[in-house]
Amino acid sequence: MSAELATIILFGGLLVLLALGVRIFVALGVISIIVSILIDGFGRLGVVGITTYRIITNDAFIAIPLFVLMGNLLVHSGVADRLFTALSYWLSRVRGGLAVVSMIVCVILAMCSGFTPGLVTMGLVAVPAMLKRGYSKSLSLGSVMAGGILGDIIPPSLMMIIMASIIREVSIGKLFAGGLIPGFICAGLYIVYILVRSRFQPTYGGPPLDEKVTWRIRWISLREVIVPVLLIVLILGSIFSGIATPSHAAGVGAFGALLCCIGYGKFNWKVISSSCMETFKVVGMVMVILVAATLFGNVYATAGAQGMLEGTIMGMEVNRWFILIAMQVILLIFGMFMDDFAIIIICAPIFMSIAISLGFDPTWFAIVFILNMQVAYMTPPFGWCLIMMKGIAPPEVTTADIWRSVPPFVAIQLLVLVITMLFPALATWLPGKMM
Repeated sequence: MSAELATIILFGGLLVLLALGVRIFVALGVISIIVSILIDGFGRLGVVGITTYRIITNDAFIAIPLFVLMGNLLVHSGVADRLFTALSYWLSRVRGGLAVVSMIVCVILAMCSGFTPGLVTMGLVAVPAMLKRGYSKSLSLGSVMAGGILGDIIPPSLMMIIMASIIREVSIGKLFAGGLIPGFICAGLYIVYILVRSRFQPTYGGPPLDEKVTWRIRWISLREVIVPVLLIVLILGSIFSGIATPSHAAGVGAFGALLCCIGYGKFNWKVISSSCMETFKVVGMVMVILVAATLFGNVYATAGAQGMLEGTIMGMEVNRWFILIAMQVILLIFGMFMDDFAIIIICAPIFMSIAISLGFDPTWFAIVFILNMQVAYMTPPFGWCLIMMKGIAPPEVTTADIWRSVPPFVAIQLLVLVITMLFPALATWLPGKMM
């Protein structure tokens, strides 16, 4: 079978199955098996078992369940609730202050756990609080969703772990370091947007808090920041210093989150069982998609697609930046209809090979790729973040409300994507200094 025909069957069949409502991992697996049989017959089916075994025994993926468990334990420990309350005292007289506080809490939690528990926790705590204070639905929902997915670009990120595991040209440590500056820029622009719009449109950010907060209360509240900061130092500090691998650091973080539960008096059988069950669900979902998407990529590579695509693109007499922009547009379109992990497994190896052939830095391109996937989380109709928010938002929040809250924050994400493309040093300077 030619690479061209394999491309048509694989992607055409995948789109048809997705349009019929078939789950993404089933669609990927089914179409991969069909094409594999067409290429090499039934003897090729052994690749299914081999691919599954390679995924579940990959050492790098050990960090995924540990970081997810850590995030779940942090949610149940009450760390996020305490942080939100403490930081809200410092911005009690600022319009849009609660939205800024929820953004800061999401950043702190993102740096503690690649699972990004900020979306779940702030969705349950901050959204009702903001709506009660008279904040607009757009700001209440959009700020929490935008902050909640910062864990994709701010390390330790599950997406970065998966990216580095399937692409040999970049390491997890370099991706972690490369994502810090773009991630902080994104969070900073969110906060600036919230404060500026709330200043000129008072109904958007709601009124300041009514109760009087003394400086003594503010300074005392800072003790709630100590535990998360210690976790950040333990996890990222040990990785960047070379003391621990990401998997080891994830284990330390999970143990630290368990100590938080004990220290805050939240340690009981219900918390442990709930955290473990939620971890099993998330990791199971990620792993089954990884297996199916990896199988899809292997079958596509066997058909000679990578060589075909590279030859086609390199033979085009166009500027390399035009090709780069075309790849970003493709990823944006895929992100509207496919799971982000599946997109990484399918597209990252091919696109990375093309980017390197065009002379682009692999670490920088990987960061740009992940920034694009961050946009995908908030773009309908498939945006995972939108679906999650609908499940945890108050009953009066509709799907239309959630979708209407997205555009300003997606625009900021795209702006950061463009800035990082124009100034590669934002993603390469820190890895060059630290690694």
